[in-house]
Amino acid sequence: MEKEEITYYELNPSQEVVKLQCTYSLFKRVINILTSASTEKEIDFKLLEKAFNIAVERNDCTRIQFVKRKGKLMQYFRKQVVFKDIPVLEFKTKEEQDAFIEKESIKPIKYMKGEVIKPTFIKTYDGLSMVFFKVCHLVFDIYGLNVFTQDLFGIYDALKNGTDLPVAPKKFEDLIKKDIEMKHDKEKSKRDYDYFKKLLSENPEPYYAGVDGGTNKWIQKARKKNRRPSPFFIMRNDTKLYGHSISKEVCDKLLNCAKETQVTIANLLFYIFSVTQSRLNGDVPSLLPLELCNVRGTLLERKAAGTKAQSLLCYTKVDKDKSFIDNLNAFMEIQNENYRHIGMKDLDAQMLIHDVYKTSLLEIYYSIAYSFIPIEKTGDIKMDFYTNGKCALPLYVAVLYDYKNNTIDIGYDAQVQLVSEQNVAQFHKNLISCIEQVSENPNMLVKDIQLEAIK
Repeated sequence: MEKEEITYYELNPSQEVVKLQCTYSLFKRVINILTSASTEKEIDFKLLEKAFNIAVERNDCTRIQFVKRKGKLMQYFRKQVVFKDIPVLEFKTKEEQDAFIEKESIKPIKYMKGEVIKPTFIKTYDGLSMVFFKVCHLVFDIYGLNVFTQDLFGIYDALKNGTDLPVAPKKFEDLIKKDIEMKHDKEKSKRDYDYFKKLLSENPEPYYAGVDGGTNKWIQKARKKNRRPSPFFIMRNDTKLYGHSISKEVCDKLLNCAKETQVTIANLLFYIFSVTQSRLNGDVPSLLPLELCNVRGTLLERKAAGTKAQSLLCYTKVDKDKSFIDNLNAFMEIQNENYRHIGMKDLDAQMLIHDVYKTSLLEIYYSIAYSFIPIEKTGDIKMDFYTNGKCALPLYVAVLYDYKNNTIDIGYDAQVQLVSEQNVAQFHKNLISCIEQVSENPNMLVKDIQLEAIK
């Protein structure tokens, strides 16, 4: 029998970002993405296992095998992967359930041995039916996992009701081919680098502005000495995830403001985050948050499960003496141009910050990172995500926007030595207040936005 020929692919740019984070974070567990999908409906887990295997057939990213070839990490797509006897667990208390999730978060998924998605079926302590996923970040981001989850439950409903299966997702392999082709466009890479070099060179070094409002003594000490905090301190911190939400009433105000200002809700909310941080940190005039963009503009990108996220350096100015709308418009002029250069590699970004500001190559890790993730929920399925307990950044903010129901869930994955649960709660309260104030009056001066000092 003739041996089947295997097509090997290098990592696409999004996967390279994840690989870089794993290399420099000092903790292998950052490779883990942990999420769950739960419902109040009674689920037949045997039927769900059948649906899961069909979903694996239809979502090729779940069949990726990573290998080392000549010292380089490569990947190929396996023809078949079958899951048998997926564990079914039942928990009587929240403490038992949380202990299981924490134990799973600590153990890195064995992606070099072919384990890129690890499902567990759970009957939760509060009576829900849940699928808990531990997946490899080289294979999935949260958006891609949502594509897979919607397909899984669509298949389950079809099997249960005896109807046709939903339309299958697009192939991640096709996405990787396109991404790799773009990655080797040297002219574009140079344009991207030159653009951001000019942007940063024309602006002073940004400030660190956390959701703690500058109350952290370590941050205060560094500022008094006119220096930035050491990234090695930041990188060694444990993290905890604090979940908050924005009500539909406030989301409606945000959506109306987005329409009035003709700015996407993602960019509007991103800038409101920056304004809130600036005001709480003594009107810091310049920040450098990272925007982790889904980069999913085409139908192929939106309909394919897999990891497809890129970092974007956002040099963000906030002038307290100007109106919010004037600040927003100035930001958008720069941001629109930023998006044209979104493909710049993370390592290039680190080198650039080092060259311009004469600081550590790891300076990028002073930033706070934001992801705006538009999701479409199926029926009463509730999506949750969990921390893996370690992070190279002071704070990672994941905004899950249900664009059909116009609701927002926010997860703040915060380093515990920098940010407390109370800090996050107070910041979120101020964020809501800022949204309401600027939505009602986009022409108000930034200095007139009233926020409560972080204690």
